[in-house]
Amino acid sequence: MTPDGEYGGLPAWLGYWPAAGALLTFTWIELVSPDGTTLAVVSMWFLAYLAIAVVGGIVFGAPWFEQADPFEVYSTLVSRLSIWRRNDAGAIEAVSPLRNLAGTPVKPGLLAVTAVLLGSTAFDSFAASTTWLRFTQSSSLDITAVETALLVGVCAVVGVLFWLATALPSGSARVAGREMPGRLAHSLVPIIVGYMVAHYLTLLVETGQFTLIQASDPLGTGMNLFGTADRQVDLWLSLHPTLLATIKVLAIVTGHVLGVIAAHDRAISLLPSRDHATAQLPLLFVMVGYTFAGLYLLFGL
Repeated sequence: MTPDGEYGGLPAWLGYWPAAGALLTFTWIELVSPDGTTLAVVSMWFLAYLAIAVVGGIVFGAPWFEQADPFEVYSTLVSRLSIWRRNDAGAIEAVSPLRNLAGTPVKPGLLAVTAVLLGSTAFDSFAASTTWLRFTQSSSLDITAVETALLVGVCAVVGVLFWLATALPSGSARVAGREMPGRLAHSLVPIIVGYMVAHYLTLLVETGQFTLIQASDPLGTGMNLFGTADRQVDLWLSLHPTLLATIKVLAIVTGHVLGVIAAHDRAISLLPSRDHATAQLPLLFVMVGYTFAGLYLLFGL
């Protein structure tokens, strides 16, 4: 606390970096750790998460949760695509999702958060492929170490490519080159959401049903609290692969289109008119690359 009793905020340079690190740790436990699904590891992670959240909240107040809590930062970032917002009078109004997205606060570490979200989803797709499963089953290497390096590497590649595409061609921009990646990082959010819908839709629909079924009898004692214990999982979505594939492609392509529009809208406000076309080409190529990689990981492996 400061002397006047107010909570101190996080240092400005810290930005979203704590959330990026926490998200990377969580995805490592979920996707890489061989014991990531055991009760002991999950309990330990959430106890550590709770302790850090409490201490951070006491020391820094609300800014800690807004910038360092991985789940709040993630959910708030995705919510930027909502069609609803409060106007200056406090009333809820419908607006374009891209208008909400453009209001994403620009803080250090924003690109790192988006890189972890997109990179970890891409890693999850690759790690589930038959190509990678064959390698892990026949290799004598430490697979946990290899997958850790791969997860970090994929997230780093996503972030570095975006940084190169936005920072280097900005010599004539109205802001310094080092600021450009952060100013444009919000444009990755539609691509992230589109890829997550494509990758996790079946898991959400089918495993989500199983979760609701088990909620009626969480302890396995024969209870039926919500009347769902006797229901069966409906696999209708998996039984219609053509429809499922179409939804996945539309999700990725729609996310890519919205991302390009969001990046273009921001770029024309930062670049002089003579550079509107040429300076945006590197980012366009990178975003097309993200989309191609997403489609390939979903259908090509």
